[in-house]
Amino acid sequence: MQFSDVSDQQDPAYKVYCAAFDVVFDKNDGDIEHINRLSRESRIVYLLWNFDGEIHNGGFDQLFFNSLGDYCLEILGYLEELGALKSYILLSKAISLFPNSLPANNRQERWSQLNSFSSSSQYQMEIDQLNSEYWKYEDKLNDLLDSYVLAHPHVLLLLN
Repeated sequence: MQFSDVSDQQDPAYKVYCAAFDVVFDKNDGDIEHINRLSRESRIVYLLWNFDGEIHNGGFDQLFFNSLGDYCLEILGYLEELGALKSYILLSKAISLFPNSLPANNRQERWSQLNSFSSSSQYQMEIDQLNSEYWKYEDKLNDLLDSYVLAHPHVLLLLN
């Protein structure tokens, strides 16, 4: 599949995301992600679509708690690349709440990090503010992802 296969459809980034989702997870095993199967461009769409969903569903806490948090720093770079500067700033601030501004890319280790500071009122106040700012949805990440897919018509979903 190439991105051009969905360019004439409504929400082309969502179509790429769905195709990527089917590739990332093996049939009968929805637990282990194989993101390395995706081309770089498909990976961008997949990770940013998931990022947007995590924040809208449960905020930055949910992002850091779930497995997608393993990719926070990668997501940060992709937000900048797509020009989602408000989202980039907000994720940067959320990441800065971690020791040395570095959330672990291992879920268990990140949980330990979170346990050391997430119950503080200061953290709760800051993370609530970041969530509120994100939910204003100033970047319109879905639109940016659609534009990205349309700008890369010859990209393959999978690595060659």
